Amino acid sequence: MGLNPKDAVDAVRDIATNAVEKASDIVENASDIIRGDIAGGASGIVQNSIDIGTHAVERVKEVFTGRDDDED
Repeated sequence: MGLNPKDAVDAVRDIATNAVEKASDIVENASDIIRGDIAGGASGIVQNSIDIGTHAVERVKEVFTGRDDDED
């Protein structure tokens, strides 16, 4: 199966939207650090960063394989 440009654009849009949402959460975690919850804030930043990467990899995989692994 070939790469569908529409699916690729949709995936990029979805990845960017997710990254912006997670970036908002990261800012909240940074404010937790400023307020003194260093462990909680740092943990949240790491988790949100991992979530951004995981989501991006899953979406790119869907574009190249043409399917969603959750549908199996």
